[in-house]
Amino acid sequence: MYVITHVFSRRNAGDGLLVDLTLEACSEAGIPSEECVLLALDAESFSDFRSVYQAPGEPTARISARLIHAGALLTANSISAAIGSGSRFGTTARLLSDAKAIIGIGGGYLVCDSFSRSAGVLLNHLTQLEIASRATVPTVYMPQSIGPLPGIVGRKVANALRTIDRVYLRDDESTSELGAHSNVRRCADLAVLKLARRVDDPKFSVWGGESTILVGRGLSAGKSYSKNILRLATLLPNHCWAIQADVVGPRSDVAFYDRIGVSADQSLAETLVQADGGVVVSVRLHGAITALLAGWPAIHLAYERKGWGAYQDLGLAEFVHDARNFDPHVVNDQIRFLRDSSESFWERIRETSVDLRAQYSNLVADLRARLTSL
Repeated sequence: MYVITHVFSRRNAGDGLLVDLTLEACSEAGIPSEECVLLALDAESFSDFRSVYQAPGEPTARISARLIHAGALLTANSISAAIGSGSRFGTTARLLSDAKAIIGIGGGYLVCDSFSRSAGVLLNHLTQLEIASRATVPTVYMPQSIGPLPGIVGRKVANALRTIDRVYLRDDESTSELGAHSNVRRCADLAVLKLARRVDDPKFSVWGGESTILVGRGLSAGKSYSKNILRLATLLPNHCWAIQADVVGPRSDVAFYDRIGVSADQSLAETLVQADGGVVVSVRLHGAITALLAGWPAIHLAYERKGWGAYQDLGLAEFVHDARNFDPHVVNDQIRFLRDSSESFWERIRETSVDLRAQYSNLVADLRARLTSL
C-alpha cells in the first residue's frame, strides 16, 4: 500500500488534478493505482477513488475545536502523544505505519507567512509531515512550493523536511529557501510537466475566438485586486466567469463572486468545452494550466511564488502578473494580442518542453528507483 498524503479536495479542481497526475506518475514508475490510497482532508469528495481515508484537520479554514486542540498540542510539544492516541492523529499514524511508501502530494500547503496559514499547517499538515519524517519506509514529496517558514511552526516544518528522502520544489524561491537540504530537487509542477508532454498536439496552434473566461478567487489584502479584476471585466465585451474551486467556506470561488457582485454557473472545465474559443485569465494557477491543457491561451494573475515559477518554467513570464496590483489595460492588450495570433505563445512552450520532458523522465525514474523495489 502506497499512501498519498496531504490531499485536499476534489471540489478544488486544481487539487484534484494534482492527485490524478500523481497517480499517473506513479503508474509510469510501475506503481499500480489500485495499490495507492489517499489521505484527504475532504475525503468524501473523492468518491471516484477506491480507497480514501479522512486526514486529521479542518478543511474549511475556520476556527474550530480541532484548531484549538492542535494549538494546545503544539504548545505542550505533545504531538507524539497525539499520534499514539485513538483520535484521527492515531488513525493517520497507523495508516502510514502500514505503508510501503509515503508520497506527499504537490501543492502549496506548507506556508507559514501569517497566523492563519501557520495555523492551517499546524492543524492540517504538520502531523502527516512529522509522521512521514520519522518513517522507515521511502518518502517522496511531489513538486510543490514550500515557505516562507518563519516562527515555531515553520521551524518544525523545516526540521521535518530534512529527513524526507526526496523533496521536489517547483519554484526558485522555495529552492533558495530550502536549497541547503541535500534531499531537495528542483522540478516543475506536475501540470506544467503534463502540458510539456502534450504541446506538440495540433490543437496547440493558432485559432480564433472572441470569448474571455475569467477565473477569480478571494485574496487577503485584495481590495485593489477586486477593483482591478472588475475593471478588466468592463473592458471585455464578451466575457464570463467560471468556477475552479467550489469548496466549503471563504476559499470558494462562488463565495468570492458573491462578494464582488458577479455570477458564475459553470465550472471552468464545462465552460472550456462549451465556449467557442478565446483566452482565459485565471487567478488560480491550475485554472490557467487547465486552460492551457485544453488548448486555450491563458494569462495568470499570480498571488504566490508558485505562479511565477510555473509560467517561468513554461517560458511565459510575460503573461504572469501580480494579482494584487496588475494593470487591467495591460492584461486587456495581451488578451487582444493572443486573440490575433497565439502561435508565438505556444512556440515558447514548445521550446521549454524539451527540458520539462527530461525533468518528468527523471522524476519517474526517481520514483521507480525509490519505490518499486519494495
